Parts: sequence; structure tokens; C-alpha cells
Amino acid sequence: MDKFAFKKEEETFYNGVAQCVLHFNNGKYKVISNSNDNNLLAVNVVSYNKTELGLVELVLKHYKNSTSLDELAVRCGYNSTKTFTRHFKRKFNTTPKQWQLLVRKNEAIHYLENTDYPLKKIASLLGFANVSHLRDFCIKKIGSPPEKIRKYD
Repeated sequence: MDKFAFKKEEETFYNGVAQCVLHFNNGKYKVISNSNDNNLLAVNVVSYNKTELGLVELVLKHYKNSTSLDELAVRCGYNSTKTFTRHFKRKFNTTPKQWQLLVRKNEAIHYLENTDYPLKKIASLLGFANVSHLRDFCIKKIGSPPEKIRKYD
């Protein structure tokens, strides 16, 4: 596996992507690239069974705008958080909370290593109330403060 990929079972996260070409079953394709040469993309690839597309698609659509597990469950069409969590675990092989932490961790690493965004902007993009919360998250989940992560690239 190359140095830009993080792999967890059926999921791979790629940092530093300049362009991504998606080929669909119907023969169509879509090219995704960033118009700014100074920025790169982060791509999260999740493998799933074709019959399970509904939940995966809904989670990917709504996770960033959901402030709680209850809200994410409702946005994905579940009245019960317990039922949502059971279906989520079956599809993603982890709990919703652990998955969101992994995504947030990978996004933090991407922004810190590949952009010159101020820490305040990164904190905001990741849903943290302030830079202090971003710093605490980086130390706890990545093992280093944001300033050190940024220096290692």
C-alpha cells in the first residue's frame, strides 16, 4: 500500500489525490479534480455490496451535517438509533461514532499536511468549536498537536 493510503478492512482513505476518475456500472464516468493547483483531494473509498447502497449513500450524504447519532439516524430514515447502529455496523464493520472519528482524523491529517489553512479554519471545517478542541483531538487521536503534524510533510 502506498504512503498516501490508510486502510481499515473494507475502507481506504487516500490523501494527496490530484484527480479521481469514477467509472459507473452504467458506463458513465465522472472526473473529479480540484481547480486550484495548490490543493489536493482526499478520497475515502468504502467497499459495499450493491444491494446495500441505500444506507451507505445516505450516511455519506448526511454525516457532516448531523450533530448527533440520533440526527444521523433520522436523516438516514431510521426512527430508532439502536436499529440504525445495528445496520450501520453490518455495513461499515464499525460503530457510527468510531467511523466518524476515523473520517475526522483522516480529514484533519489531510488539511494539516496538504493545505496552508489556518488552524481556526480547519477546526471549523471539521466541526470543532475552536482550535483548542482541534488540538485536543489531534493529540488524543493522532498522537501529535496540529503544529507538529503540519511540520512532518
